Amino acid sequence: MNVIPPALFKADEAMGMNAVWFGARGAGAFLLAGAFFLAGTFSPVGVGGLRAEEADPGAEEGEFDVEYLCRTLDETPPGEPLLCTASIGPGAPDVEVALFWQREDYSLLIDRIEIAREGEAEPFQSIDPVASRALPDMETNGFEMLDMNFDGYLDMRIIEFLPAGPNIPYLHWLWSPESGRFVSAGFLNELGYTEFDEEERTVFAPWRSSAAEMGEDTYVYEAGKLKQTGRTMRRYTDDGACTQTSYEAVDGQLIKSASGACPEE
Repeated sequence: MNVIPPALFKADEAMGMNAVWFGARGAGAFLLAGAFFLAGTFSPVGVGGLRAEEADPGAEEGEFDVEYLCRTLDETPPGEPLLCTASIGPGAPDVEVALFWQREDYSLLIDRIEIAREGEAEPFQSIDPVASRALPDMETNGFEMLDMNFDGYLDMRIIEFLPAGPNIPYLHWLWSPESGRFVSAGFLNELGYTEFDEEERTVFAPWRSSAAEMGEDTYVYEAGKLKQTGRTMRRYTDDGACTQTSYEAVDGQLIKSASGACPEE
């Protein structure tokens, strides 16, 4: 099944953060893809890409609290990697993630990622090459750790590059409890920027094909693979009128289920 490339990404320089237009879930709605306000040595990034102060203050009794913190570029001496620390999940080691970077023209290149157990000098995994390119003011090239397959463990993703169009490609790795390593997730790379609803166990992939057409695809996991369940699309006319069309995925085909004026915001 052909899927329109997702994710409209906007860099909001005035706010100093990356913001993503959240597709068909509301024009003008924004989602923080990474919080880049500086707070000491580490940027306060917490569970699910939220800033730490916006995250759940604590896990329920018996649950494992997963989180990560990353040092900013301004706090990183030349020649040293950007460092993140993370508690991946139950039974997994606390780790230090080193993002090896260099400046390249007007962009920041992250070309290698090394993961070591906290307190150990030697990494147990090296991802090379990575070839992540983004603007220097996009802290850590949009790197974040969040649970992308709803198994209770933090996974990783990072911007691959900034294209001329609106849909930003990302590189993804899922934590494998069996191997104790991060494994490349090509099926998520194909979607670009995505959002994850842990409660509904749903993956949302916003996209934009033109200035007048945009939308969002929805997926669920079945046997470890993504299955598309639907699509919501908005189309604008020259006079500003908006039509929203919804589709359901049936036997691998998108079938129109509803169409009408876009809901008022």
